Amino acid sequence: MSQELETFSNPNSFEKWRAQVQTGKLEPSRSNLYGVRLFLPTCLKENTQFIMQDQRHAFDSMNYMADQVTIPGKRIQDQKVAAAWQGAAYSHARTQQHGDLDITFITDKYQYHRQFFEHWMNWAAPDMENRSGIYEEYICNLIITKWEVGSPISWEGLTEANATYRTRLNASMAVWQFFGAWPYDMGGASYSNGPTNLVKFSVKFKHERYRFDGVGTEGLGINTPDRYINTSSGLGTTGVADEQNAAAGFGV
Repeated sequence: MSQELETFSNPNSFEKWRAQVQTGKLEPSRSNLYGVRLFLPTCLKENTQFIMQDQRHAFDSMNYMADQVTIPGKRIQDQKVAAAWQGAAYSHARTQQHGDLDITFITDKYQYHRQFFEHWMNWAAPDMENRSGIYEEYICNLIITKWEVGSPISWEGLTEANATYRTRLNASMAVWQFFGAWPYDMGGASYSNGPTNLVKFSVKFKHERYRFDGVGTEGLGINTPDRYINTSSGLGTTGVADEQNAAAGFGV
């Protein structure tokens, strides 16, 4: 056994595990804190009337009504190498493969999300002619942000009664950025005369590649002092606050 391994080796300890979790070093991630940023493809923002009228609404709708997000897995395809003179065969890495991004949306009573993806998919591959759209016009970039509680940044605001309140912001701890994403599979919607439920449907996205980054982890130790920001914190001539720039990875 190497000296390094002997240094780190120790019996499992429940007390040590509990201390690691309670102090935040190994705090489990929560499944319900995330954000979806879908940047509109050219085919929609320049040709679809109800999206052209209010692009901000389209952006927010995709984020707030994303009920479930499944990040794709990743695997490496191997290549087996075998020769009579080398003995047992072995494998080496050949190429990288990944699955599809899957997002389930809650649709509103105006069927906005259904219209959104119907138009998008019709631009990608219209059903009235035997050809597809221009690739660069129907792809977009898509970002999934994973938030966690307990950042050292708090927001100071005023109530209607001019009382000061403070709200601790969440921290973005992980970001997945998908390049060249487009929807290729839109699930159906189910209706019934049984108990009332929310109407949902899933959309699967193809993408060229994705990148994963762990962010916001530096400077977030268990003893990091709290900082407070508000609408005028460090406001300079450019109208941008230094303290707010430092807190760019945080949100409610």
